Amino acid sequence: MKKLISVISVVMALVLVFGSVTVCSAVEPTPELKAYEVVNLNGVNIEYGIYGNLDAEPLLLLPPNGGDMHSFDGSILPEMSKHFKVICVSPRATGNSDWVEGGMTFEAMAEDLVNLLDYLDIKKTRIFGFSDGGNLGVVFTLAHQERVESLVIMGSNINTWGTNTFDQIQITYQYIILCIEAWLYDDPEYARRRDIKGMMVGQPSLTFEDISAIKVPVLNIYGEHDMIQRWHSKKITRSIEGAQELMIIGGGHSSCFDQTDTVINPALLDFYGVN
Repeated sequence: MKKLISVISVVMALVLVFGSVTVCSAVEPTPELKAYEVVNLNGVNIEYGIYGNLDAEPLLLLPPNGGDMHSFDGSILPEMSKHFKVICVSPRATGNSDWVEGGMTFEAMAEDLVNLLDYLDIKKTRIFGFSDGGNLGVVFTLAHQERVESLVIMGSNINTWGTNTFDQIQITYQYIILCIEAWLYDDPEYARRRDIKGMMVGQPSLTFEDISAIKVPVLNIYGEHDMIQRWHSKKITRSIEGAQELMIIGGGHSSCFDQTDTVINPALLDFYGVN
């Protein structure tokens, strides 16, 4: 058993190094944090921070799987904070937000977001979501379209069929290893990591017909070499009336952020109508 645990520990170390989704390191200093709180929303503690001009229009940033309110510190946050009241959030089980065993679904997280917007007295907001953050943005928009000014998704899929087969096999393998480790160790930390990774196995489970109900302005960004299959990304765009898309040439999944200043920020500001 000790040998098995040692092998699993080595594998998990490799998984954590090579299997995580990250955003590139800072190119501009992180802007000043104007407000911060861990607030209880219907029994779930959710961490958030606000940057930029508190009197400007709101922009909600949703991080990738396992990411927290600091996921965009070194990419789009510095520029977006010059133009918007930027709300960064740590979804369930990340940062200082609660992990709710059995409650790690996009639908539950969407309710956390609407509760947070109510708490902040924000009636309507722009949303930018990367990877699972984009998936959450889609689920939130379908459930609360009246609260969304516009939606930008990047490297997002509406079901697991949209992920490249090799990547989905790797994700599932990582999840199985985490399940084994959670079973072997009597430590909730392993179960928390299992549940975070588990969101990428079977979620979301939307159809292209489902997302055709989205009527707000949408920009769909993806990399030329993204882990999301190109046909899937293109069909997302075609399924939403009036949606725009941008394929980042040479970009992978998170490596798209290598082109933050040259491609992503200009595209966002143009979509948002910021001169």
